[in-house]
This record gives sequence, C-alpha cells and structure tokens, in this order.
Amino acid sequence: MQAGSSLGGALLNGLTALVFMGLAFTMSPSSSLLAQEASATAAAPARLSVKVPQANGTVMLELVVKSFRKPATGNIGGVVRLKRPGGKAVEIGRFSLFPAESFASAGEEQRFQFNVGSALKQLDLAGGQAEVEVALIDRSNGKVAADAALTVGNVQIVTR
Repeated sequence: MQAGSSLGGALLNGLTALVFMGLAFTMSPSSSLLAQEASATAAAPARLSVKVPQANGTVMLELVVKSFRKPATGNIGGVVRLKRPGGKAVEIGRFSLFPAESFASAGEEQRFQFNVGSALKQLDLAGGQAEVEVALIDRSNGKVAADAALTVGNVQIVTR
C-alpha cells in the first residue's frame, strides 16, 4: 500500500509524523514535556509532575490554560507553585485570565511563562522531578466561587 493512497495510508502517515515529532521533542536536551493535564477548582488546585532539565542559562516554566469556566461572580486568576514531590512549595508567579470569559476550544488557550531559576536553586532541583501546582484565586473579593474551574495542560520546563 502506498502512503497516502487510502485511509489506512493516511493514518499510517499521521502516526509516523506523531511518533517522529514525539521522538524529536523527547530527545531535545533543552526541554522537558509533561504528558498530563489537570483541573483546578475552588476546592483543589491542579497538580502536575514535570521533569526538570539541568539548568544552563535561563530556566522557564511554560504553562497553558486549555479551558476555563468563568464563575457567575469574581475575577479569577491563578497562583503557580513549584515543589519537590511531597515537599515544600515555592510560589513562582500569578496570572490573570483576560478576557475573563469561559473558553474550551483549541486556539483560545492562554499561555504563561515564569522564570523558575531561583525557585529551582532554592528547592535544589536540577535534572530531577518537580510538581507544579496551580491554585485558583479571586482577584476581586478573595473567595473563589464554587463554579470556577480551569484545565492546565502542556506544562514544561525549558532552558534558553
């Protein structure tokens, strides 16, 4: 069967591209990808594990908010913390969602970057595992509404 000549060929081509892209990304010495996603609600933060590369230069946490459910009231944002698995957390930054409207479609996600160099030194993390925690906050009145939620995905730590 020739590649691309049938549905099976198209699927085979697609799988080959995905495997190639995955291998190319995994082999990159300057980045680490998290393959999971997690939801943050008023009751509990999102928690995700991520590999930490050896620090060579500037070290950034890249975080994507894939979906957001806007509560009836409030101005929702997030607090991002980094910690050793089972250890003490260090706040690395905060973000606000703007525009403050619900979204869940591809292309609407919001991306954030945080410099984590000093947090990694403080936690003595280099070349190991870390946990990223994203907790919801309400920037207008302090109490997060029960109907607020967001999904975090595509978290990675990269060096530049």
